[in-house]
Amino acid sequence: MAEIKHDFLTWPWQRWAAERPSDVAISLGEQTKESQTYTWAEVSTQVDEFAQGLVEQGVKRDQLVAVIADNTIDVVWLILAIIRIGARYVGLNPKLSFAEIQQQLAMLDNHYLWSDRDIATEQLTGQVITLRQPEVSRMVPVTWQEHRPVTLTLTSGSTGSPKAVVHSPESHLASASGLLSKMTFNAEDSWLLSLPLFHISGLAILWRWLYRGACLVIVEKALQQQALSWVTHASLVPTQLQRLLDQVPTQQPIALKQVLLGGAHIPVSLTDKARSAGIDCWCGYGMTEMASTISVKQADESQGVGNVLPNRELFLREGEILVRGKSLCLGYYRNHTIFSILDNHEHDGEWFATKDMGEWRDDELFIHGRADNMFISGGENVQPEDIEAVLLQLPGVEQAFVLPVDDYDFGQRPVAIVQTSCPFDAMFVDHVMTYMAETVAPYKRPVRYLALPEADIYRGIKVSRTKLAEWLAKQ
Repeated sequence: MAEIKHDFLTWPWQRWAAERPSDVAISLGEQTKESQTYTWAEVSTQVDEFAQGLVEQGVKRDQLVAVIADNTIDVVWLILAIIRIGARYVGLNPKLSFAEIQQQLAMLDNHYLWSDRDIATEQLTGQVITLRQPEVSRMVPVTWQEHRPVTLTLTSGSTGSPKAVVHSPESHLASASGLLSKMTFNAEDSWLLSLPLFHISGLAILWRWLYRGACLVIVEKALQQQALSWVTHASLVPTQLQRLLDQVPTQQPIALKQVLLGGAHIPVSLTDKARSAGIDCWCGYGMTEMASTISVKQADESQGVGNVLPNRELFLREGEILVRGKSLCLGYYRNHTIFSILDNHEHDGEWFATKDMGEWRDDELFIHGRADNMFISGGENVQPEDIEAVLLQLPGVEQAFVLPVDDYDFGQRPVAIVQTSCPFDAMFVDHVMTYMAETVAPYKRPVRYLALPEADIYRGIKVSRTKLAEWLAKQ
């Protein structure tokens, strides 16, 4: 395993406050005289004050603080203040129903709760706290401990109930350092906080910022597309990048230099256009348990996900991907205890079995899908992701999901649910059916095509296959 060690001997924001106190650390808009910014010295002071404010409200080491909110500067202050006093942060998706929030908090059994919205907190687990200045100003005594549990992240739960994944500063920083050994991100650069902090992808942005000591840009969601014209780095889905390139005149220079793409099929035409505008596009493979990215590459015509990053190891056992390394989580949190997720395997000790299926091809990793998504149709193993990959090659198809439905003769048959940028009508379906008949084996051809609904089918920022299957059962 290639290893890149960090050299932090104190909290990252305290280091940058000592080394570069007047550098801008956080910007709440484009860096002009009118926009609000915070230097590293101001960040360090604010975090200490908010941390003491939490202590005065009773928050102690190892206690769990749940946060229900969209991305704001207050949430960033909370996260840093929580881990500053040795407590633990867990974010919940504010778009969940009240019943779902109740269920997740009951599972977590959190000690404290903070929310920026009007909800019946008296019916939720945890004592309500506020983000406030301390009544007595003094330094919080908790020192830097890189192995200490600091964040819990609920998995997207695309195939079942979410798990609470526990990470330490070491695993977060190992994730950041490995990625940034390939993807250039300097102290003079800025990264847009474009992904939610209740998701590992959002937390990964936060820790890359802390690792490099660069500038974190926080703007409300309605202004994020506009912000892409003046930040240097962003984590996006392809449609966001496409909108930016469509809006910016060809000859107009833009600040954006590096984009980490995810969440959907990435058209080569899009990355070529971005490259012409001076933007390098990256894609890869990652998961919550490994603190985000595991492998990465500059996006190209290949459907592979690149090579394994430093601080990670990857091994294939009968096609299943096993991982470990410094970015691996401490375990799953349950009943106030952290349980290891490692299993002993004959290949050199303990590994985490991801349930993702893959292969090495020409020194590049290719992902085939999840083992628990596979179903049998007429005696043949069907991997839905294989069919989805073919559908995503069609012009106009933006997202594709294949699920099984029961069938008397075959046991199960595939059904395709797609999101399109063109009209989803009989002519489109006929075109897709003709294409699939020419492209895939008969047992892989969907027997029905449906448009992706606008119903509640999301878990976190991903479409939940479980919720999609529930919706399909009603059709």
